[in-house]
Amino acid sequence: MKPTPRVLLPFNFTDACVAALRYASQFASSIGADLVLLHCAGENQLTSTFQSHLMSRLRSFTDRYMPSAGKSLTRFCVVRSGFLRENLPSVVENHNVNLLVASPEALLGNIAPGEVLSLTNFASCPMLLVPQQAVFQPLKEIVFSVDVTDTEASVLELVQRLARGFSAHLTLLHLHGKVGALELCQVQKAASSLQAQLTYPNTTIVCQEEEDLLEGLNDFSELYTPDLFVVATRDTHLLNEYFSGRYRKTSAYHLHTPLLNLYQARKTACSEGCIHCNTHKQVQEQEAVPTVEV
Repeated sequence: MKPTPRVLLPFNFTDACVAALRYASQFASSIGADLVLLHCAGENQLTSTFQSHLMSRLRSFTDRYMPSAGKSLTRFCVVRSGFLRENLPSVVENHNVNLLVASPEALLGNIAPGEVLSLTNFASCPMLLVPQQAVFQPLKEIVFSVDVTDTEASVLELVQRLARGFSAHLTLLHLHGKVGALELCQVQKAASSLQAQLTYPNTTIVCQEEEDLLEGLNDFSELYTPDLFVVATRDTHLLNEYFSGRYRKTSAYHLHTPLLNLYQARKTACSEGCIHCNTHKQVQEQEAVPTVEV
């Protein structure tokens, strides 16, 4: 018998977490998953009495704010001492979590500015970050930001399976900088080859000129109103950029759209204009250059 999938929601009783709770419970209900709520007590001493109090508070908050669609969910409440970042790996493993759903503030709040964490050390499952403005509705349009020359079969299959489960239209969005005719021809050839490999028929590959990934997602969101963006990266850099202050100040369209982050050890930069990815690539290339002893 196939085990019931589990969705993990870190919860710290803020308005952002309440918004994420509403989204997570409806998403879990739509895919037939259980819901695991996690609260980390931080520096507070976690006595048995205090732990019991926090467990009761978790249950009362979910009863109060969870929409009717999520009332029938099987819920597990977990309270840990310490902070979210140090507890995530063990909770994901011990509770067989398939998907982490969180508000950006709850998940990224303990990461210092400029700090980048490997996804494999942060959480070993896909992460869905839900902006406070997002409202759940069954997914009809999923946009996966992809480099058609640098894909991973398991990641593509996971995204197609998600789209198939909701009978959604899937767009594979390839953004590229200004390129010459030869390079553009190579991109188009790679896109055609990728299209032939796809198993989900309701999929479209779109190639557009844009050096900045977030600007590209924002423009696409303005025109087509996707229900979900998907990216595949090796670390938390893009998550921080997606929800950065420079985009919040402009009321960007993409900030109304949840972002699903999958793990892929990409060989190419997330976008041509990404300083972080290009710097990382340069370091790797320098490390790969053999040294000659004289």
